[in-house]
Amino acid sequence: MSLTSPSPPLRELTGRQRRWIGGGYLSMFSSLAGQTVFIALFGAAIRAEFALSSGQYGLIYTVATLCSAVLLVWAGGLADRLPASWLGAGSALGVALMCVLISIAPNFAVLGIALFGLRFFGQGMLTHSAATALGRWFNRFRGRALAIAQLGLNTGEAVLPVAVAFGIAAIGWRNVWLVAAAVLILVLAPAIAYAFSNPPDGKRARAAGEENPDPGEAHATGEQWTRRAVLSDPLFWPVLIGLLAMPAISTAIFFHQSVLVAEKGWGLLTFAAFFPVMSVASVISSIAGGWLVDRFGAYRLLPLLLVPASLAYMVIATTSAFWAIPAFFLLSGFTNGANGTVMNAMWAELYGTRHLGAVRAIATSAMVLSSAVGPGIVGFFVDAGVSIGQQAPFFSAYCLGASAVFFALRAQLGHRRASFLTRTDPV
Repeated sequence: MSLTSPSPPLRELTGRQRRWIGGGYLSMFSSLAGQTVFIALFGAAIRAEFALSSGQYGLIYTVATLCSAVLLVWAGGLADRLPASWLGAGSALGVALMCVLISIAPNFAVLGIALFGLRFFGQGMLTHSAATALGRWFNRFRGRALAIAQLGLNTGEAVLPVAVAFGIAAIGWRNVWLVAAAVLILVLAPAIAYAFSNPPDGKRARAAGEENPDPGEAHATGEQWTRRAVLSDPLFWPVLIGLLAMPAISTAIFFHQSVLVAEKGWGLLTFAAFFPVMSVASVISSIAGGWLVDRFGAYRLLPLLLVPASLAYMVIATTSAFWAIPAFFLLSGFTNGANGTVMNAMWAELYGTRHLGAVRAIATSAMVLSSAVGPGIVGFFVDAGVSIGQQAPFFSAYCLGASAVFFALRAQLGHRRASFLTRTDPV
């Protein structure tokens, strides 16, 4: 592999840059309340409270997430126009409001509205605004900046599942949502606003004549793809469809984890206790992935990205043994950690940063859409008598098929990346 760009050590980061990365970390952590891995912990309690089957609850979740994906296509472009501090803090407050709403939901209609808001502000806008800002502000450090920010999600995945499981048992599921709202309002939203302040493309920096500490080739050339141009790019769609494997499949499994646990005879607390295994694996792969992205480019990592996940799904397809729990979390974590880093860096590498918010909005909306469809489809088949273990071989096949597509496209992606500096703006 040849180097695509210099990869200076992290000690060269300035204090402002470290603060911006910290803002990404806090945004990712704050998004947990809108992520399936968090919401799914309340699945059994919510279904019991509102007398919903797995399929019915999955349908409500699917519709809420679909609406979130549709709105995100438009709202994602705000990341190109609004300061990251405003958008990040505002999205965190939106998540907090939805936490309050779900805690007082009297019926499944209000539950659906709350789930829509959690998915839109949490899974959607908080992660999108952070990844867009870091992708735009960093070049030589882009992969590692995104990887460090991704650790916020990994931290939440390691700490919150067990804490929530015990919290539900101690104070009830509705009060746990109120605690989450309080933390978001009092701590996380103000911290995000401060961390993203004085960015390199902000008014204060422009007025003072300050330059971006880590400018990239996209800032110095005319290579800036518009959303319309990206949609007509023949490379965009196969890459996107492949990268949707994890949000669709992983979301479905964790959303229906109580069903999987009952099917395998494991116990919910036992299952939740192994989330730190996935988090540790995610941290390792995220950091390694960020370093490799900065050294070699994101496109080179694509063919191997989904292989661990395909093995994880074969584990749950073939055994109910106790060892399958840590094996599943370990293998899933290796793909989960690198997936966000590689995917977020990919769009900036291929399409520039000027319209990165609008371009990422397409990918993020598709990701949210796939995470909506996954639980609905899996829930439908569960209600029809097809267990998650019986569905898992198809999950594995999807991942292996996507890997084959990535391998076939590696030369074209490499040519696109190599010619990045010499091309003109698509129109």
